[in-house]
Amino acid sequence: MKKLNSKKLFSDKVTMLKIFTIVTMLIKTILFISILNTDTADKILMNTLSFKFSIVYLAFILFIYSFGYLFSKNKQTIFYIIINSLYSLLLIADLSYFRPNRDLLGLKNIFFQGTFNPLYHSFINLKLIDIIFVIDIILLWFIKNKIKNNNKISFKNFFITIIISIFIIISSYICIDVYKLGDFGDSIIFNQWTTLAEVKVPGPIGYHIVEGIRATDKYFNEKPSNNDKNEIENWLKFNKEKIQDNEYKGLFKGKNVIFLQIESLENFVINKKTNGKEITPFLNKLASEGLYFNNFYEQNNAGNSIDCDFMVNTSIYPLGDKITALNYGENVYPNSLPRILEKEGYHTISSHAELPNSFNWTELHRNSFGVNELWTVNDYVYEESVGYGLADKSFLRQTAEKLKKVKQPFFIQLPTLSNHGPFDLPEKYRQLDLPDEVNNSYLGGYFESVLYTDNQLEMFCNKLDKAGLLDNTVLVIYGDHTGVHKYYNEDIKDIDYENNWWDKVDHKIPLIIYSKDLKHKIINKAGGQTDLMPTICYLLGVNDDLYRNSSMGRILVNTNRNAITIKGNNMVGNVRPLDEEHVSKAYEIGEKIIKTNYFNNN
Repeated sequence: MKKLNSKKLFSDKVTMLKIFTIVTMLIKTILFISILNTDTADKILMNTLSFKFSIVYLAFILFIYSFGYLFSKNKQTIFYIIINSLYSLLLIADLSYFRPNRDLLGLKNIFFQGTFNPLYHSFINLKLIDIIFVIDIILLWFIKNKIKNNNKISFKNFFITIIISIFIIISSYICIDVYKLGDFGDSIIFNQWTTLAEVKVPGPIGYHIVEGIRATDKYFNEKPSNNDKNEIENWLKFNKEKIQDNEYKGLFKGKNVIFLQIESLENFVINKKTNGKEITPFLNKLASEGLYFNNFYEQNNAGNSIDCDFMVNTSIYPLGDKITALNYGENVYPNSLPRILEKEGYHTISSHAELPNSFNWTELHRNSFGVNELWTVNDYVYEESVGYGLADKSFLRQTAEKLKKVKQPFFIQLPTLSNHGPFDLPEKYRQLDLPDEVNNSYLGGYFESVLYTDNQLEMFCNKLDKAGLLDNTVLVIYGDHTGVHKYYNEDIKDIDYENNWWDKVDHKIPLIIYSKDLKHKIINKAGGQTDLMPTICYLLGVNDDLYRNSSMGRILVNTNRNAITIKGNNMVGNVRPLDEEHVSKAYEIGEKIIKTNYFNNN
């Protein structure tokens, strides 16, 4: 066996070029991931020195690198310099796009152009640190003529290198995706709640390969079959009730619409007291003066809050095997609520006090729903954190000020964050004086957290009233999903408190529709989040053709049906034999609509 001559190896300029290409691409990959994680210099350095997925990055780099063996002589040299140069340009372009959008560029932006730059912000935002991605490239182009390459095409080396890379990729996939040996959310293939979470394991090359395959498959293959079309059309046709209009048609014609989507708000706290004090005094007041739907259910499926966003804007049942927003943000819904209201002269806004692209919300709201304007957490002063993020007190106060400057009529969706598990409200905001056993439990925390949000809703409405906005506004208040019973029922079920009036798990969330001078009514019909959009359209007097033919929900103020489907295909309400098959297939039809991009491909 020949002894390896390391001195000769490192004196070979072509070999050095190959090693240099692999090493610099790996370093730039690690640095790129570190910059995505933080813009703070010391943290970038710390992340760069400690990143754990380098072997996966190296595998994808070797995959690209292996094709160099299919070239000979100077063409091989130019290949390695070009792929390194193109990689640097890709990383710089991705960074520039990521900074405003928290997303990376991809083929989806070409195939589905509405997904591109949902915030409409400039992504010409180069920073000094970006120079690091081009220093080696400048050096290589200066010295390329000094590298004499006599290597011939080598299919052997090509196959050896590409097999090694594929072996590492497959092994990593089995360990990380299949056996889940990494941390929660680590994945090479599967969609995650943010692009940052998606790219950190496979690196930019792996991410773009997976994204490209996924986007191409959707663009060319996700079309409804004739059977799908017939099934969807028949379901929607049956769903459309032919009922004479009643006094609720057009009741709120031309009014501003504010959707207050309250985190984890369950119906069981409405009109209830604990320790002698009302848990939701302001919501109780609104429920006693407006329309209160007391049999309104969560219908979230694979997702939670983001499923609610989807349903109330489209009236389509969400997926159960995947989170709809993360996997199908490229779908367009021509008859979404924002697009319908825009035709009615409304300016539409979605305001999430979260980072862009968290759970793909910016793409979903801009592209899928067609919202005119997006307010992210970057449009707010981050004064205080309560619960999951920006305190409701700060979020709603700042939003009230912003709305004074918005052209009317407007539609805005406002998801709150403070009433989020584990419901550890700071002591300074607790008001119920609960016994220690309850106060220190998730149940007591939930009561206090709900009351905190209730107080902030009252503050918000008072500010709107003072500004003269409430006179011409309809408030639509609902829970995004259940809370303490959904996530902590096992922890609270053994608590013995106040005859346990609170212990029933019924999947109900409240829906309250309020406007000044509205005649109070309690509506007992069973309904869910998919029913909200058609109900609001009816109350606003929207042309029937704009929503009735595409809504999976019903008009809760004008329906003869009293049954819906919730997660697990469980039917609630009073199901007529005639409706049973129709109601039971709701999620199945929703899945066909989403996975075939039905409304865009029909």
